[in-house]
Amino acid sequence: MNWDSTIQVDEEVLAWIRGSQPQSPSSLILSREGEAVFLLAEALKKGGGEHLISEGLYRRLRELFNWKIERRLGGNGFHMGRVLLELGLRPLVSYPCRPPSIMLSSPLFKVACGGKLRLPSEAVREDDPEYDHLSFEFKQSPEEGIETTGRIIFSWDRMSSEGWFDEDFLELALDGEHVDLLVFAYAHLLLPSFKKRTDVLVDLIEDARRRPKIHFEFGEGSPESMVYAMERLAGCVDSWGLNERECMKYLGAESEKPEDLAEAAEEALKRYGLQRVCVHSSNFALAVSRLPPERELEALTAACKAAAASTMGGTLERNLPRVESLPRSRVEARKERREGLTFVLVPTYVNSSPVVLTGLGDCFSAVQAVVALRR
Repeated sequence: MNWDSTIQVDEEVLAWIRGSQPQSPSSLILSREGEAVFLLAEALKKGGGEHLISEGLYRRLRELFNWKIERRLGGNGFHMGRVLLELGLRPLVSYPCRPPSIMLSSPLFKVACGGKLRLPSEAVREDDPEYDHLSFEFKQSPEEGIETTGRIIFSWDRMSSEGWFDEDFLELALDGEHVDLLVFAYAHLLLPSFKKRTDVLVDLIEDARRRPKIHFEFGEGSPESMVYAMERLAGCVDSWGLNERECMKYLGAESEKPEDLAEAAEEALKRYGLQRVCVHSSNFALAVSRLPPERELEALTAACKAAAASTMGGTLERNLPRVESLPRSRVEARKERREGLTFVLVPTYVNSSPVVLTGLGDCFSAVQAVVALRR
C-alpha cells in the first residue's frame, strides 16, 4: 500500500516535455529528468508502463508538479482490494508499511496483526515510512500529440524495490483455513540486487501445509527480477496474469495479436505447470486454461465489466449497470476447447471519456482471478 500522486498531462506538462532535452534511459533506475521526459513522450504515443526512479529524480518531479498533484491511496494491493470490497467481499490485504496516514485512510480491509485479523485503524505502526508513486495520466488528443489514453508510473519506493514483505499477512494468507485465494504482484518492482527476496516467498509457499490457490500478476519494471520470479515460482502458483506488452517481453509472443499471445500463453502454461494464463489489453482479454470454458468466459467478462466500471469514477454499485451501454471493442469473441485446453477471447468495454486510468489492470486481475479460481 502506498500513495499515488496523480498528475494530469495538460498543456503545461506538454510544454515541459517540449522544452526539455529527452535522454534515453541508461540504466534500470532512472536518475535524470531527461529520462523521465523521454519515457513520458513515448508513453503519449504507445502507452506507458511502470519505471523505477532514484530518490533525487522523485524529488525533482515532485518539485516541478507539486501544485498539480492529486494524492490518493494506491498500489496493487489497494486497487485489487478496493474492487473486491465493492463487489461484496472483504479481502485480507498486505500492508508491509503501516504509517498512520495510510492506515487511517484505508478502506475497511482485513489486516493481519499478531496472528489475528484487525481493521487498518487497529494496526498502525507510528514510525513506519510512507511511500509515493508518481502517475502521469493522459487522454487521447491527436491535436496535442497524445495518440493514446493511458498512464505512466514513476516509482521511488524502498518498500517495494527491496521486497519488504508483510510477514503477518503471509502467515495467514498462506493458510488455506483463512484464505482460499492469494493474488500477488510484486516482482516487477524488485531491484535486481533484491531479486532473491522471491526465495523467501517460495520457501513459505512450499512449507505451507494447506496453501490456497495462487495467482501471480506480472508487471513492467525490472525484467531480471520478473524472470527470476517466473522460474523460482514454477510449481508454486496456479495462475499468471499479464498484459500484451508483458506477454511479448516475458513469454516471447511474436506480436500483440490475440493468436500470437495465446500461443505464447499456451507454451508458458505447459512449461511452468500452470492451470491458466490470462492476458489482458485495452481491446481484449484472453485465457488459455485447464479450467472449463464457461468458467473462463464468466471470469473474463466479469473482470472486463469491473475494469470498465472503474474508469467511470465513483462506486462500482453505481457504475456496473452503466457498463452495458458502452460499446465493445472490435474483437470477435471466441470460446473453444481443444487438446485438453480451454481458449477464451472476449472484447473489452470501451469508455471514450474515462475519469480514472490508474489501477485498472489490478482491478481486472483481482476479479478474473476470484471468479476463475475461488471455488
